[in-house]
Amino acid sequence: MIAALAGWVRRTPFTLAVMAATVVVVLGTRTFLHPLPRAAAGAAGLQSTDLTTGQWWSFITTIFLTAGPVGLLAGLAVLAGVLGLAEMTVGTWRAAALFFSTQLAAAVVFTGVVQLGGAVGIEWLGGMREATLMGPFAASAGALMAASRLVSLMWRRRMRSLTLGIALMLTLYVGHAQNLFILVGAVTGLVLGMAVFPARTTSYVARSTSRETRTNLAIVVAVFAVGPLMAAVAHIPVGPLAGLRNLVVNPVPSVRQLQAACTPLEESCQGLGHGIGLWGPGGHLLALAPMLLLLACAEGLRRGNRLALWMAVYLHLVIGVMSGFYLQVFAGFGLPLLRGRRVLSISSSMWEILPVVLVPFIIAAFLVARRRHFHIDPNPALRRRSIALLLLMLGVFVVLYAAAWYAEGNELGQYGFIGLFASLPRVLLPYPFPFSYGAAVYPHGFFTTLLFSMGGAVLWTASVVVVLALFLSRRVVAGPAGADRAAAAELVRRGGDSLSWMALWPGNQYWFTPDGTGGFAYQVHFGVAVTVGGPLGGPAGRAAAVDGFIDYCAEQSLTPCFYSLTDESWEALRRRGFRRAAVATETLLDICALEFKGKEWQNVRTALNKAAKLQINATWHKYSTLSTGLRTQIHEISEDWVSGRALPELGFTLGGVEELKDDNVQICLAVDSTGGVHGVTSWLPVFADDAVVSWTLDFMRRKDDAFKGVMEFLIAEAVLHFRGEVEYISLSGSPLSVHAPDDPAPGVLHGHQATGVLHEATGVLHEATGVLHEAGRAKGRGTGMGLTAGEGPTAGEGPTAGEGSGTGAGGGASAAAPAAVHPLVALEGTSMERILAVLARTLEPAYGFASLAKFKKRFQPRHRTLYMAYQDPLSLPAIGRAVGEAYMPNVSVRELTRLLRRA
Repeated sequence: MIAALAGWVRRTPFTLAVMAATVVVVLGTRTFLHPLPRAAAGAAGLQSTDLTTGQWWSFITTIFLTAGPVGLLAGLAVLAGVLGLAEMTVGTWRAAALFFSTQLAAAVVFTGVVQLGGAVGIEWLGGMREATLMGPFAASAGALMAASRLVSLMWRRRMRSLTLGIALMLTLYVGHAQNLFILVGAVTGLVLGMAVFPARTTSYVARSTSRETRTNLAIVVAVFAVGPLMAAVAHIPVGPLAGLRNLVVNPVPSVRQLQAACTPLEESCQGLGHGIGLWGPGGHLLALAPMLLLLACAEGLRRGNRLALWMAVYLHLVIGVMSGFYLQVFAGFGLPLLRGRRVLSISSSMWEILPVVLVPFIIAAFLVARRRHFHIDPNPALRRRSIALLLLMLGVFVVLYAAAWYAEGNELGQYGFIGLFASLPRVLLPYPFPFSYGAAVYPHGFFTTLLFSMGGAVLWTASVVVVLALFLSRRVVAGPAGADRAAAAELVRRGGDSLSWMALWPGNQYWFTPDGTGGFAYQVHFGVAVTVGGPLGGPAGRAAAVDGFIDYCAEQSLTPCFYSLTDESWEALRRRGFRRAAVATETLLDICALEFKGKEWQNVRTALNKAAKLQINATWHKYSTLSTGLRTQIHEISEDWVSGRALPELGFTLGGVEELKDDNVQICLAVDSTGGVHGVTSWLPVFADDAVVSWTLDFMRRKDDAFKGVMEFLIAEAVLHFRGEVEYISLSGSPLSVHAPDDPAPGVLHGHQATGVLHEATGVLHEATGVLHEAGRAKGRGTGMGLTAGEGPTAGEGPTAGEGSGTGAGGGASAAAPAAVHPLVALEGTSMERILAVLARTLEPAYGFASLAKFKKRFQPRHRTLYMAYQDPLSLPAIGRAVGEAYMPNVSVRELTRLLRRA
């Protein structure tokens, strides 16, 4: 702690100077215990008219002023945290320049906004003309927003979201001139940073992972929840959304307000303010119930809980509807709706009332639009117990309240038993009932009054705890689903291919042979069963697994699509009339005798030597053993990588950060002497007969400013690390980059990165009709993408007629004469060729598949081809859509089309 504090002091001299100057000014003006006199504030503080009247120096002097002891503490905290962070990011001199530049720019913009708002008749802005601004808040926020340009994308998003969220919340809910000035300063600093600092990375779109999207949505919901509380505790809130505090927080009236609601003749009503029923801690806690529930939803949203999503949507819809009802009722009956010291009536400007109603609906719509990012369901057993517990608590409370109400003689009151039912909404619902309503149903008796005051608050607090526990839970895979995954894990250890471990990832379903010796992991999308690689289990049961899965799909009316298959399963598929198209090439390294000698290994040796010179070491971990700092850096690197792509992070057989958390996965980090992570790779085990026989490269990310060659270094270290354990390792695949048939080592692409791109096959397949006239001239030639026209059964010949050599990517042309190629077969081959070619051209700028293939050639690998096997060519559009949905579940077809056009 002391070392960290000393480091902060050394790196923030400008921040310390501003803090010291602020303290000196406060001591000199003797305002550390009392507010600054009005005359001094007007002379040195900033007002919207200063720049137009020639008092230009006030934009600097106001930085060192505070409104009192609370303002002093707040100013010093902001300087230490916000400005200090900005200075550590950009350096002392640049931080000083940004600090004063954003202060001046914000003063100019604030003056223009206030003057323009007053000129057009916006009372809220016009009322800020004479307001005096004091403190370093706007300049500090602007400096931090400008400096955020130079941090990693993950922290940049979080810094900006939090800063803008807080500033916007204070402006909309509290609405004081200081709040608007802070927001203007933050936005000004953001623009200034974009103008003077180059971006660390160039990205097509500001894309986030699902994890970051959920975090940002949680911030939005939390800000909406806390904003009304800030308005409730603020002195005379005047913001556009200040009226929502009556719905979300439901401020408890003061004794003076309560007594003012009673007529002089109602002596019993006048005495209510001295009791605990309408004035006490219970009323305050009940008023906070909606806010606490929204904060619980925000935490559930951050964790990806689907129930929290829909509850947040429901709560915002309820708040929106009740806002409209509340405002309409008050306007219709002529009752005063206070906002600060003003009264809103039916004649109030529509722009003042409309945001109060629309904002909850807008947030609800935004949550629904992003629902694809929420996949976690709560524990079903806990959900059932929670519902039962909530109903039980409600029932017990109602019974206890009714019993106490009757036992203490409240049925003899003015309203009789109607008073019991009329008081329950007032006790249980955090709705802003009129004071007179609460006074009318107020009971007598100690226990009844205690329950009337505290019962609703206790019930809501317990309910929020139960709901939060439900949001924090996860569905525990048990019963048949859990047994299926356990059986799949057993088959994975018996044998499989390089993708087999991915069969155990979330989102997969399983099918097994009757004797349990084989099976498939698959996903169903749009009526298509897309397998995750080849069959699971030992070699003896694979043919039976293929036949059985095809029959199962026929029984279930599913279209089978065998995805990322090797040649081993092709014979069984060909007998059943399947065709195949090469979709990727897998690179394999035989590491037992591999040595980094010769000219072809120059790049790898250079990377190893450079890492040694920079004191960068390769460290191996399981995710559970990583320190918090290393985990944070991995998330940061991943977020930067995703943001640099025009398309989103793929799923299905593409592992992300979540897949690193399995302790069977080995993680290799390139770490320097300061603990900084330059790159990260993850390796998945490949089993045969319960023993690890290979490792597959899955997760591969590098830091933007990592040393050149960090990936070569990490892979070379993996070769050295695994050399004594296995004979070969897989570097996964090069998507849409398939070796030609005459390649000395025709190969397989690791489909676990390659093939989410077939999502666009539906939109591209119609191009095949434009080549129908070429069908008669088709010669059964190879396609250059590993697809040979006629690979698979052909019309008029046996099931093997169209098969070439059966090796490599397409196996060469059939020996049959060109005239024997049926036009429809040629059309099919040409269509698939054009689909894959269009996808390769379209996605190359976004993902650099060709560059990836070229990079892996540096390790002198051997190759094997991975195929997609399908039975009916007419099902290709549905298969393309299903594969795309599997890889990109968080993107709609319209969004994907737009992104592909940008790429």
